[in-house]
Amino acid sequence: SSTLLEDIPANGLWSLQHCVQMAPKMRKLLTTNIEDVEVDFRVLRFSCHDSSMLSSLGKHCKEMRWLIAVSHDPTPIDICVTVDKRVMASPEISVQCNSKLVYPKAKLAKDFTWRMPFRGLIQGIHVTDYFEIRSEYMLGDFWFPATINLQRADGTFQVTVKIPDGSGKFRTTDFPVVRAESLREAQTKAPVTVPSCALVLNVPVADPLHATLDVARDGLPGELITHFFNRPTPAPPNGVEKSPGPDPRVSFDVSKDHTSITTKVGYATLEHFLSGRPRTISRECPTRLKKIWCVQIGPYAKHTIELSKESAKSKIVTLSVDGETLCEAAAEDIESREDWWECSFRLSGQRILEWNLYKNNVDGVPTDTKGQVVQRTVFAHQCSVSFVDNINEATLHIDGVEYKNLPDFVEPRVEEPLKSSPEGLMGSFGLTAPYQIDPAAPAGLRSIKLDVNGGRLIDGLFGGFFCCCAPPPVDSDREVVRVHSLAATTEHSMTMEHPLITEH
Repeated sequence: SSTLLEDIPANGLWSLQHCVQMAPKMRKLLTTNIEDVEVDFRVLRFSCHDSSMLSSLGKHCKEMRWLIAVSHDPTPIDICVTVDKRVMASPEISVQCNSKLVYPKAKLAKDFTWRMPFRGLIQGIHVTDYFEIRSEYMLGDFWFPATINLQRADGTFQVTVKIPDGSGKFRTTDFPVVRAESLREAQTKAPVTVPSCALVLNVPVADPLHATLDVARDGLPGELITHFFNRPTPAPPNGVEKSPGPDPRVSFDVSKDHTSITTKVGYATLEHFLSGRPRTISRECPTRLKKIWCVQIGPYAKHTIELSKESAKSKIVTLSVDGETLCEAAAEDIESREDWWECSFRLSGQRILEWNLYKNNVDGVPTDTKGQVVQRTVFAHQCSVSFVDNINEATLHIDGVEYKNLPDFVEPRVEEPLKSSPEGLMGSFGLTAPYQIDPAAPAGLRSIKLDVNGGRLIDGLFGGFFCCCAPPPVDSDREVVRVHSLAATTEHSMTMEHPLITEH
């Protein structure tokens, strides 16, 4: 629940007695719906300041601020907590979310908890007969095939159901509102579970200067939000709070007979693109309170990681990535190892492969219509910066490898564009060229073409006879092409495969 200010009286004045007795009232905060299967949190910036950093704060005061991106929502969440412990027996706190006051400055009489809930989308929406339904208002224990068309903001669903018509056939009908308890997956019989989680702010009355913000998921213990530091790669051209730039991609052109594949990049660039292997560019210590690393991630992304302090006596350390502060806090504020200042974060992004090809009909015969299949692979590199006393001795590890042991940056060189057979591409890079089906294309006898001038039957007749020898095509409406494991990925890097998105 969250706290909001009550309406001010019409005369604009509070009585003294009311001011003394009034306490902030709590009310439930509405759930935020996320248009994604999983609710993903990424901390773009965290700062924890005391009076040594902000002159506006008095002694025994602290300001904690988190800037958090949620899934693919372009607008991050800004949460700010101010704790005033100048009066030891009665500390005061205030909470703001996106510059709106959700808890006014008030004395803390007991442990304070504030929740911000989120709800994601279930898998299988719009997939025909992916679910089964048993209505609570119908007699008997009967499950009927169902297709979910819409997930509503309140967590209920709009469903199309197939019901027996008494003649051995089914008729379809729409159920406008169905609860998750009435649905299950048709294949696994598993109940439908709507993904949900919450950001939970905890301020202990015994130690309010050490407030924490956790990610709480159903059935799992809370995890500190400071474990979710993240920056996109490549770096957004207009900063982390703005829309990201285009993801790096490589395009392939597939011949009509599927025997030749060409691309504009050379083999070395393609190998580095697929592996995303980090490379060192430079490392320097311009002052005794600053250290800078430059690193390359794949052939198209470079990042600058900087560690600094305002003064030798300050406990506050600033970690910046690409010129923007990622973390500015003392070691105790980010759960560092004892006697260390340590901050871990991820550089995450997407690799995109575009396949420009000729569509096939349902018989597997290539047509003259061109199409495109897009493969997206999500990846992340785990980074860690740490030191004990001297920033000049700080170390950077990427995917568990210390910076000095990473391969060196190689200046780009002119390469001959790669041309290969499908077998060569698979053997060298682990890539398989996909197929794309056009269900509207003529098939069978309809695909036979008559050359009027020569009076010859071409293409369709014999192509149809031998299409059984061709690799199986993919579905045309929603291509699901297997993304084979990429070559030369580092041991600690995370690579996940996602369904493909087809762009026409």
